[in-house]
Amino acid sequence: MAADLLTAEDQDDDGVPLLKPVSCGRDGEAPLIIRLPTLQQEAAQVADLLATAHREGHAWGDMAILCRHWSEMDLCASVLKRRGLPHQVQQGAATFNPLADCVKVLTLHASKGLEFPVVALVGVGHMPAEGADERDEARLFYVGATRATHRLIVGVGGGGRFGERLGA
Repeated sequence: MAADLLTAEDQDDDGVPLLKPVSCGRDGEAPLIIRLPTLQQEAAQVADLLATAHREGHAWGDMAILCRHWSEMDLCASVLKRRGLPHQVQQGAATFNPLADCVKVLTLHASKGLEFPVVALVGVGHMPAEGADERDEARLFYVGATRATHRLIVGVGGGGRFGERLGA
């Protein structure tokens, strides 16, 4: 997917050149791609997968749900709350404690520079939005996907071009 959208000559929002992804010696599973008809179902499946990861020994604080839009963050937080899973929605630096032992729910933009063993990207199948620059959205997807150090879950339901590319 990235080869036709991102090149080594591209730069991110901070002017840092993007390089071809390299493993850097990390061990982890192949990304898990989930395709469900609605964002609600996607958020519910992600909650189930995070609960399973916790039972497998991952601390809640080692997990994050990354979303493109605030509405997706609200939906995920609502599902986590109904399931009784500890979580924190990043609504600004003053209200966010990165060390809290709970699932972090934040935007792709806010995740830049952070790492978590378990990361779920919700709503990728709706990217890019109508009229959005596909290359900019690809850079954001790249930022989110590279936050995972062990397990990456990607939700690709929806009619966006990324869902089509990742679901093939």
